[in-house]
Amino acid sequence: MDNIYEICNKIVTCLQNEDYDFLNEHNALGRVSEEDIKRVIYEYGDYLSLSPNLADDMCIYMYNDKSGMKIDLDLWIDGKRSDLTLQVEIKLDEDDRINSYRILDILVM
Repeated sequence: MDNIYEICNKIVTCLQNEDYDFLNEHNALGRVSEEDIKRVIYEYGDYLSLSPNLADDMCIYMYNDKSGMKIDLDLWIDGKRSDLTLQVEIKLDEDDRINSYRILDILVM
């Protein structure tokens, strides 16, 4: 589970710092573009903050076939939890190790 938190924390940190090169290098932006993410964050509010307790801000949905999971992660804006949600997919290999991850969407929920 720690690796899941680390990945989600890294994604949020990259978004916060606008480090889209890292996300591109890890193929995390295949479904959602850098421009779309920037636009949604800009239109929503000001400063993307890190969550004080990531575990409290995420819902993890395991796939029935055990191939991975979808995560809904509440984002924080200006130090407060917002209704802006980052959706992330993490794929697992046959030994339940993390194989890949990608941003699925960023939306208001």
